[in-house]
Amino acid sequence: MPFKTIKQFIVPQEHVFYELLQAQAETANEAALALRELMHHYKDVDKQAKAIKHLEHKGDELVHELYAQLNKTFIVPMDHDDLSGLATALDDVLDLVNSSAKYLAVYDIKKPLPAMVELSDILAKQTAELLAATQAMQSSKTFSRATKAAAEINRLENEADDGYTRGLVELFKSDDAVFILKHKEVLDRIESACDRVKQASHAVSNIVVKHG
Repeated sequence: MPFKTIKQFIVPQEHVFYELLQAQAETANEAALALRELMHHYKDVDKQAKAIKHLEHKGDELVHELYAQLNKTFIVPMDHDDLSGLATALDDVLDLVNSSAKYLAVYDIKKPLPAMVELSDILAKQTAELLAATQAMQSSKTFSRATKAAAEINRLENEADDGYTRGLVELFKSDDAVFILKHKEVLDRIESACDRVKQASHAVSNIVVKHG
């Protein structure tokens, strides 16, 4: 067997992993944008939630393909933990966006809390930065852009923490326990999605540092 063929078997083209990670980031951003649209134009909730569910299924397919590639690859182009950590965090973001939209419908929430709208705006910005970071981490020439995006994601996550706290303060002014439980469930999930984006950005930063 020619050496070139052996090498391709042992060390497949890096772009396979980078392309799958970028596709995951694109799907996460698309889902976050859809959630933001739902929050700002709160109608046809079931329909919009189903559209987000479709994106979550797409993300599942991408992460399954990535792990299939990972399991059959002898040598990967980046640290195994960083790669799987980034893929898992991106998958978590999609799961949390999907469940946020789902519970808006399941709980028949009539109107999103201002904090839900605020956090959905932040999440959309975060996932856009994460997409930029996954694109930039593919070349040492653009590592600085990935680092800048990761820093912005962390800043936005701090904004999300503050918005979440303000949301809780307002929410607990209600004396309706069921209202509180339903709305807190959704608020918790959006805040968790923001946190998972930060985790994903840490994986990107580790990749950049190790390859810089």
